[in-house]
Amino acid sequence: MRRPRSDRHPRKPAARDRALEALAAESERQLDELIRRRLALPIEQRMNFLRRRLPGGGSCL
Repeated sequence: MRRPRSDRHPRKPAARDRALEALAAESERQLDELIRRRLALPIEQRMNFLRRRLPGGGSCL
């Protein structure tokens, strides 16, 4: 009786699979680094999107 081919030769991870895993890991690492860099900024620079311009020329949160 013949054994199925998969029993004789276990499948090795393809180069594409390894490349995709490496790409996902690098993307995650870069996202973490971006968050750390932004958190290291002073609060005024991190939260500048909350500022609203006032008619008199000033701004407020």
